[in-house]
Amino acid sequence: MGYKGYSSTYYLLCAIAFLMMLATQITNPLLSIFAKRIGATGVMIGYAVAGYWVSRVLLEVPSGFISARIGYYKPMVAGALLTVLGNMLTINVESPVFLVIVRAIMGLGAPLFFAVSMTFIVNLFDAERRGSAMGLFQGIEFIGTVIGSGMSGYVIESLGFKGGFILSSVLAVAATLLLVAPPHIRRETQHHTVGTPMNLRDLPEVIVNPTLVVMAAITLAEFVMSTGLIYTVFPLYAEETLGFPLAEIGYIMGARSVGFVVAMFTMGAISDRLGRKPVLVFGIVSTAALILAMSFVTGYLAIAALMSVVGFTSGAIWIMGPVLSAEAVEPRQRGAGIGVYRTFFDLGSVLGPIVMTAVFAAHGIAYCFYVSTVLLAVSVPLAMMIRENTGPSGAHTVQNINA
Repeated sequence: MGYKGYSSTYYLLCAIAFLMMLATQITNPLLSIFAKRIGATGVMIGYAVAGYWVSRVLLEVPSGFISARIGYYKPMVAGALLTVLGNMLTINVESPVFLVIVRAIMGLGAPLFFAVSMTFIVNLFDAERRGSAMGLFQGIEFIGTVIGSGMSGYVIESLGFKGGFILSSVLAVAATLLLVAPPHIRRETQHHTVGTPMNLRDLPEVIVNPTLVVMAAITLAEFVMSTGLIYTVFPLYAEETLGFPLAEIGYIMGARSVGFVVAMFTMGAISDRLGRKPVLVFGIVSTAALILAMSFVTGYLAIAALMSVVGFTSGAIWIMGPVLSAEAVEPRQRGAGIGVYRTFFDLGSVLGPIVMTAVFAAHGIAYCFYVSTVLLAVSVPLAMMIRENTGPSGAHTVQNINA
């Protein structure tokens, strides 16, 4: 399905998301190494990575209420400004504790921008184009991940970590200017606000929605794997055990991002045609098999190739998360639905680095791969519970499990 007729505001939000993600990923893939260099040891390295996600948990669901009450624009601007502040403070970080605090500030900005912009996009498009639109948005966003992850090792080797944080700050400022300068963004984000805002008494109904609970559990498992294994312990394993230089580690992380972006551009549109559930099940099963295979591979090119395919298959899971979560609830509840979904990927991102660094320290990297594989395998029967409706036009939407 083509992208003809998409508004200029939509494409501008895609560009802003790209810059925000680029700013983050220039340093994120090597953050565990930076934490160790400034004195973090053991599980404290996990806390340094997880600090960003802890604060995100606190704002994911409230961001849905905030946008329903005051519109999408102001929360997105606040999120961008907090991201700028966090990046600037990181420039002078010299202790693990300060790193956790600064990362937490950055984490406050993420849901205010990304969760709110996702809710805006979900409400902007009908079911026939929703998967494609979300896929394009996340695809462009994660092109920033590709470029940032791929060049992270080179940037840090050339400029040092402080130079990398300065570059991240400049990019975050550019993203904020793109958000606040064009007047039509404010107008359109106000125009598409859902007419009947969600009430607090609706929250229990959203939280216990069976489809949303299933998607939250799957998301939790995937993010424990991705942030705990891929982003935290794997860089340490690659540097200390395999002897890869920082630049090569950055290229491996970039290879994963390439596969991820390909999934964003393709799997959303495929889900519009074939359904959300087949794409989700494919992503879970394939990722579990590939993660298990990675436990037996030590060569640089082989790891990079596997990581690229893992990016594609895990991307199929990621793209289905916000779409399924939004379609499982009433239109006025979509902000909270996406907030609940994102809360669980934040929880996975909090628990993942802590759990995986503990497993890594106690049992080695192999058990990190095994734990991740089991978590994904357990998610398969949960995904099989999801039910879908097909409308007269062929559009696929989610039907509640207990309907």
